[in-house]
Amino acid sequence: MKYLIVNADDFGYSFSVNKGIIEAHVKGIVTSTTVMIDAIAAEEANDLSKYPDLSVGLHFFPKSLDDVEVELARQVELFEKIVGHKPDSIDTHKRMPTDDKEIEAAIKKYCKVNPTPVRGFGHAKFIRSFFGYNVDGSGKLSEDHVSLDSLKNAIDQATDEFNEIMCHVGYSDDYLRSNSSYNDTREIELKSICDPEIKGYITSKGLTLCNWKQVELL
Repeated sequence: MKYLIVNADDFGYSFSVNKGIIEAHVKGIVTSTTVMIDAIAAEEANDLSKYPDLSVGLHFFPKSLDDVEVELARQVELFEKIVGHKPDSIDTHKRMPTDDKEIEAAIKKYCKVNPTPVRGFGHAKFIRSFFGYNVDGSGKLSEDHVSLDSLKNAIDQATDEFNEIMCHVGYSDDYLRSNSSYNDTREIELKSICDPEIKGYITSKGLTLCNWKQVELL
């Protein structure tokens, strides 16, 4: 049996992003989301308990590599205050958790006390191709990378027992266009993620959708 987690990064980035992520879960294939806990719309994560099949994790965003352990503890504490429980998973904004030794060490220390699946730590094969930029937000924007065909290509790469595809779905608005170069493209991702044929395509590949909460139970 092979399982697929589809994680929507950036919950909280804006209210329009949140709207798109919830729609991608209800109407599409998103099974997990990770919260930017200091962002303007993070408080809406308090309402995600309405969606019991959606796992909710931390989208860790350290401002610097100084005192990463302290910063992680602060963000986890705020996450618990808003969401009501510890993160179901951890990933990082515009980097992999393994890209910086300071971040990797802080997360590993946290996970020794609080066992938590982390992107890139071997809990699932990470599939990064369904994104208009490189994983760190660099490179030239390409909307072709988030088309329906590109999503199918990402699904084709889900060959391990557990697999994770990241996405950045959402609706765009003036706030997002002013604060992020990745704005209108989120709506193209949303359309692909919610395409009526995509659930059947996942099944045809022998994959079962799951979330991070289910990983240790399977």
